[in-house]
Order: sequence, then structure tokens, then C-alpha cells
Amino acid sequence: MTIDSALQSLLLVLIASLLLLLWMGWRTVRGSGGLRFYSLRRQRQKTGWQLIVLGIVVGLAAAGVQIFGRRVAYTIIPPTPSITPTSTITLTSTVTLTPTITSTPEASATPTETGTPSIPEPMLVIFLESITPGTAAAFSPIIIATRLDGFNRPLDGSTSFARPPRRLLGAFTYDGLQDGVRWTALWWRGAVLVCSESKPWDGGTGGYGYTECEPPAGWPPGEYEVQMFLGQAWWTSTRFTVEGTSATPSPSPTP
Repeated sequence: MTIDSALQSLLLVLIASLLLLLWMGWRTVRGSGGLRFYSLRRQRQKTGWQLIVLGIVVGLAAAGVQIFGRRVAYTIIPPTPSITPTSTITLTSTVTLTPTITSTPEASATPTETGTPSIPEPMLVIFLESITPGTAAAFSPIIIATRLDGFNRPLDGSTSFARPPRRLLGAFTYDGLQDGVRWTALWWRGAVLVCSESKPWDGGTGGYGYTECEPPAGWPPGEYEVQMFLGQAWWTSTRFTVEGTSATPSPSPTP
């Protein structure tokens, strides 16, 4: 039996005792009026009122158990944690991450072809923060979409786009983050850096966030990869394919 169930049982017993004592006391006091002898009648009334007072005391004890019982019980017998299976982490939406867009020309630094993804050397000069990411930081897989709902959750996530719009979004959930740590998102098409975002994190500990990319030249067909970093450490990546090109601005006719 747990502490909570024991307190609940005790409370029910006290309430039942309260009702029983009040009923017995009232019956005793009422029945004493029919006695002929004064001393016997006084004794019966005294007994009845004692039962009523005792019932009131029991009622106060029940109120004390209801208000202070759990606190006192946990002080005397500290609860021990029990292992319960959990499916996924439930994140609470806090501060909405609104990253800035930095479109990078296609002729830029290239990532290493093998091994763990890394941030291009030219970008490291802006890394001035001294805060390092904690080991509890966690990101969900990035979902590429064209639209998000009011909580920054993807509405049409996909890994393949035939004719994508000018802007694509990479939605994710996060937990255990710390404001001030450097967060970076890189959008690659093969060895070409298409978009990049890098800023001190300001989205709070947990919630829903996104990265976005709107290349000036649109989305040529090919395989793309989105990489996310905390500090200089790679954290997660996802890939998607563009099978067709989006509508790009048509050149103005030459007069």
C-alpha cells in the first residue's frame, strides 16, 4: 500500500467515525429526556455530549489528515522513486524560435566528404560565446515542410519535393538547451552551402523550433542535407530530395 492510499483509507475511517459519533451522541442526548430520574438523565446527557465532542475532535483530525497528512507522512517516510516506462519526452512550448535568414552564395566553403559533419572554417570567426552546450541537450529529427502551424509544428512534412516553394522549413523539437549557447543550421546541396543560420540560442529550455532556407536561385533538383550544431559540435542532420525546380523569377524582357 502506498502512502497516498494509506492516507486516503485513514481519512475515510475518520469521516465514518465522525458521522457515527455524532449520530450516537445525538441519539443519547435525545433519549435522555425520557428518563424519570434526574441523576440518570444528567449522566445520559453527559455521555451524549461527550460523544458529540469526540466526534468534533475526530472531524478536526480528518481535516488535519486531508491538509497536512501527505506532507507529514513524506517527512517521516521519504518517498522512493519508482521506475516507470516513458514513451517519449513531452515538450512544453515556451519561447518561439525566430531565426534570422542568411542566404549564402553557392560558391562557398565545402564540408568534409567523410566523417562527422563540421562547420566551415570561415564561419568559426563569429563564434565568440563562452557557453558550451550541456550533455542534456536534445533535438528531435528535423522534418522538412513548407508550412507550420501556430506552434511551429510541420503540417506537410516530406523527404521529397517535386516543385517546392521558394522557402522550405526544417521543424524540430528541443529539450535541455541553454540560452546563450551558439546554435547553427546549415543547408547543403551536395558540397554547396545553400543557406546558413547561426546565432546565440534564445528559445528557452524546451519547445518547438525551426530553421528556414530561401535560396536566391531557387531549388535546383538534387539531394539536400540540413545539419544542426550546438557550439562547434554536430547534433543532428536530415536529408531531402528536390525532384523539380520551383518557380523562379523570370528575367525582364530586354527593351
